[in-house]
Amino acid sequence: MNARITTAIEGLHGRLVVSCQAPPSHPLDDLETITRMAQAAEMGGAGGLRLAGADTVMKVLEVVKLPVIGIEKTYRLNDRPLITSTFEQCVQLAGAGANIVAIEATIESPHHNQFEDLVRRVHDELGIAVMADVSTLSEGLTAWESGADLVGTTLAGYTSATKNDSLPAFELIAKLHGAGVRTVLEGHVQTPTDVAAGFSAGAWCVVAGKAITDPLDTTRRFARAAALSGDSHP
Repeated sequence: MNARITTAIEGLHGRLVVSCQAPPSHPLDDLETITRMAQAAEMGGAGGLRLAGADTVMKVLEVVKLPVIGIEKTYRLNDRPLITSTFEQCVQLAGAGANIVAIEATIESPHHNQFEDLVRRVHDELGIAVMADVSTLSEGLTAWESGADLVGTTLAGYTSATKNDSLPAFELIAKLHGAGVRTVLEGHVQTPTDVAAGFSAGAWCVVAGKAITDPLDTTRRFARAAALSGDSHP
């Protein structure tokens, strides 16, 4: 592991990473808005950021000095987005300044058989760290054995094998940690209590997104509570 990779990984140890993203057509899907989210996360004490798109990474790093986990999302008709799957995408993210690239390593990815080669190329040719986004224990162990520097629970609950799993994926974190894997709790982290529980389960770092950066999702959750309470109120 080179010094650049070591620095990126160690810099996230025990820290909160804030995912600053907005899907297409979302009211916050704007480069300037995402940059302001990232600035707020830095001011609030985040130890790192997770950002989607090379243009976003480059823009945010003009004003924010935090380690960045960069991803590219490939949107697919009638299916969830595919997370970073090609070396060309990794090249663009590294060139924009990402310290770590997150690559999908689920068996649902059409490129999952190429994961080990992709990790090797990112390490050897780009000199940066790789985070594997997985959904199951077997995927996580395989990704770790294939050279991933971090293994995240990002896709737990989003694949066919995990759609009924209890989330956040504390049990998955504990099992991966117990196997010696450097793990990241990501996905469905809603409260500071979830963050603490993730670290207690053995997480190297914890990523939180919507609960911090998405007022649309937050409003929907509050509105559902209001509707339920209003319907039952005399």
